[in-house]
Amino acid sequence: MAVGNQAQADFSAMEKLRLFTSSWVFHLVVSAVVMAIVFVYPPDLFSGDTDTARNYLNTIVSSLSTILALCISIILVAIQLTSSNYTHRVLDFFIRLPYNASLFLFYLVTIMHSFVLMAKIRDPLNDPLPESLRPEMSADLVLVFICFVSLLLYMYAVFQLLKPDRIIDLVLRDYTRAFARGKWQAALANVEQICDIAKRAASVSDSATGSRCIEAMLLIGSRLPIPESPEDPLHKVHQSLVDQWVEIVGVSVKEKETGLLYSALQALHDQAVFYIEGEAWTAAEPVVKAYRHLVFSHLLAEGQVFYVETVAQRLYNLAACAIKISPRGRVFCLRTWQVLRGIGENVFAMQPAAAITLMESFLMEQVLAQTMELFESAEERRKATVIYFELWKACFYRATIRDAARWALWWQDEIQVESVMNNGQKLAVLVSLHMGRKDIAHTLSHMWGLELEQIQNGGLPFEFHDNRLELFDGWPWRSSVPTGSV
Repeated sequence: MAVGNQAQADFSAMEKLRLFTSSWVFHLVVSAVVMAIVFVYPPDLFSGDTDTARNYLNTIVSSLSTILALCISIILVAIQLTSSNYTHRVLDFFIRLPYNASLFLFYLVTIMHSFVLMAKIRDPLNDPLPESLRPEMSADLVLVFICFVSLLLYMYAVFQLLKPDRIIDLVLRDYTRAFARGKWQAALANVEQICDIAKRAASVSDSATGSRCIEAMLLIGSRLPIPESPEDPLHKVHQSLVDQWVEIVGVSVKEKETGLLYSALQALHDQAVFYIEGEAWTAAEPVVKAYRHLVFSHLLAEGQVFYVETVAQRLYNLAACAIKISPRGRVFCLRTWQVLRGIGENVFAMQPAAAITLMESFLMEQVLAQTMELFESAEERRKATVIYFELWKACFYRATIRDAARWALWWQDEIQVESVMNNGQKLAVLVSLHMGRKDIAHTLSHMWGLELEQIQNGGLPFEFHDNRLELFDGWPWRSSVPTGSV
């Protein structure tokens, strides 16, 4: 409630004035004032006789009624088409359009005034029009002119309303109002509406509209206060925002809308960075889970393995951002690496041909090497190294000697922490032997200038003795080497 009150207090006087000037009441008042001026101070425009007045009034009544009905019919068809392509909220926006008040008031008053004047003209044909009716006829002429001008303005306003960018801005405006008043359900409904527009834009290959929706959702996410706990009503808004991005990515993958797919993946990353910098770990963790869900439920299911590389890079960036924040951020970093390990192991198992293609993004990412330096304790570095080499094992099961040489150079050049580099070299050789890949073990030993037999006899580094279940599948490394089994 305090958050809602604070957001409400942030409304400026200009915003309130803009809201009032775009209301039905304002347009009704302005229209009534204009008509009062016309009736009180009519210009001297009409100089015809009674026959001319009758013909004029009869034509005006029928013409205005026909024109208004025809325009409304065309507008309703256009609204229906736009509603089916984007969102049903278009009809709500049309009904709430303040120009409806002024337009219908002008037309209603003009038509009814013309009827009244027709009833007042009782003189024979071609007789001069009574002086008392001339000001009213002149006022009616002015009202007809205003009707046609207002119709043009009304048509322009409606067609502007049907533009996707305008629809998104209006939904965003409704979200701002609902959020400022603490109406969380209404705010969530508006977020879902923007997501629906993005998904429909993806289905018709309208990447420009979809990208505009992504920008609007990012704007919403950046302005949301950080939830204090999972029970905070704001937490549902944040969770809904993440879920909507997942749906957008799902539709983009299915429709192969590349631009929107990249935008949504980057938007997820940017929102997670916002959470991490605010130390909202309960809000950031669902983003990591969302990336994992996208890989297994959409990217792999649709055969879009290439985009897994983008997911891996975003997750490494999030881990690198979190580790700099606090000790809790280092825990988040390790958990993110575990998610990356799970993604990599499944991708390499399901798509063996993609293992080497994705080797750089999963095993040789520049951010990865920089992150390894930021772990403060030996225990954290040990856990990170084990997670990394579990992923390394899954990738190198089918690697070539050339791939092993490339990775060996990268490891030696990029890993600056000496203990991590040395332990990693020993683990890489021993895990290669465990997998039955003596060719890779020999290549790595040669590249690093190590004695293979010395590494075999020396065994595991002391701090990794309790990780046989993780790296060597439950087998002591010595007994597992000769079998060549995984």
